[in-house]
Amino acid sequence: MTATWTAFLAVFGIGSIIAALIARGVAIAQLRQSWINALRDDLAEVFATSDRIAKLVRDPDTTPEGAEHLTEQSHLSMAAHRRVLLRLNPSEPLHLNLKAKLDDLAKVGGHDAYMGKIDSALETAQSLLKKEWEVTKYGSFAGLVSWLKALRVSFWSKLSIVWRRHVSGR
Repeated sequence: MTATWTAFLAVFGIGSIIAALIARGVAIAQLRQSWINALRDDLAEVFATSDRIAKLVRDPDTTPEGAEHLTEQSHLSMAAHRRVLLRLNPSEPLHLNLKAKLDDLAKVGGHDAYMGKIDSALETAQSLLKKEWEVTKYGSFAGLVSWLKALRVSFWSKLSIVWRRHVSGR
């Protein structure tokens, strides 16, 4: 009888531990998803206000209202920029890369240079958001999943090169 109770308690104890671990993982995933959504919103605001600033610099309005509008957009952009910086991890290379590109974006310059800067910052932001989403989706297996995806892409691209050479007779 004692062995039965011991087994019964062991099963429920292990089940409780597993349930607690699953609940913790779900809670962390929800918090990470909220963080990703807030980061995406702030990045969108940085890009939108930067676009407006670039347009105001390119087509200047010399009236006091125009100067006030430019100042207002600058303040909005810097507030969103700082919210993004507060969300970034200073020890992650991709986060540091995005920070550098956003800092560079604050220096408006000419229109063509600005377009290159914003495209570069957008690409980095997309990479960061994708990586963070994968961490949320796959948890501690995110690194392994990313590696396997890269391996799969590499395999299929090499296979297609071999196949094209075979078909063309080289």
